[in-house]
Amino acid sequence: MIAGRIAFGLLVAGELIQWVAILAGGAVYPGYDPLRQYISELGATGAVTGWAVSWLGFVPSGVFIAAGCLIAALLVRRSGLAVAGCLMLAWYGMSLSGAGLYPCAFECVRTDASFNQLMHDLVGGTGYLLAPPGVLLVALWARRGRDPWLFPLGIVCGIVAGFGFVGLIVDPELGGLVQRALEVAVTVFLLAFGWSLARVRPAMVVA
Repeated sequence: MIAGRIAFGLLVAGELIQWVAILAGGAVYPGYDPLRQYISELGATGAVTGWAVSWLGFVPSGVFIAAGCLIAALLVRRSGLAVAGCLMLAWYGMSLSGAGLYPCAFECVRTDASFNQLMHDLVGGTGYLLAPPGVLLVALWARRGRDPWLFPLGIVCGIVAGFGFVGLIVDPELGGLVQRALEVAVTVFLLAFGWSLARVRPAMVVA
C-alpha cells in the first residue's frame, strides 16, 4: 500500500534524523553525560551543538514524524480509537519541532523565565504527556487488526513511556537516561506501527 509505505518512510526518516542528531551531538558536546543530561541541552541556546541539533535535528525530525502519524490517522480513519492515538503521536512529533524552534536556555536551566524557555517546556511537555496514551490507544486498536503482535508491544512501550514521563516530572539524577527510555519506547512502537501499515492491504487498514 503506497500511503502506508509513505507513512513508514516518513517515520523512519524522522526517527533516523532525531537519533543521529542526539548521538552525534552528544559525541561532540564537551563533557556531555547522556545519563544525566537531557536531550534538549544539545540544542540549547549557547550550546556548541545548539543550532545544528535544533534546526538540522529536532525541527525536521518532528515534521517527518508528525506527517507520518497524520497519514496513519487517515489510513485508520474508521477507528476513532486509532485516530485519536495517531493524532496524539503526531503532536509528539510536532513537539520535537517545537523544541527546536524554541530552544531552552543553556543547559536548560529552569530558572530562566524567557519566552523560548516557557514555550520549550510547554510544547515539549505536552508532547511527552500525549505520547504514552497515544501508543496505548493505537495498541488497543491493533489488538483486533491484522498484526495483533502490535498490542503487547504497544502496551510495553506505552508503559515504559509513561514511567519515563513521570520520571521527567520528578527530575531524577539520571534524567537523561529516563528521557532516552521514553524516546526509545516511542521510537520502537512508531517504527513497528509504520511497518505494519506498509504491509497491510487498504481494506485491512481502515476497518
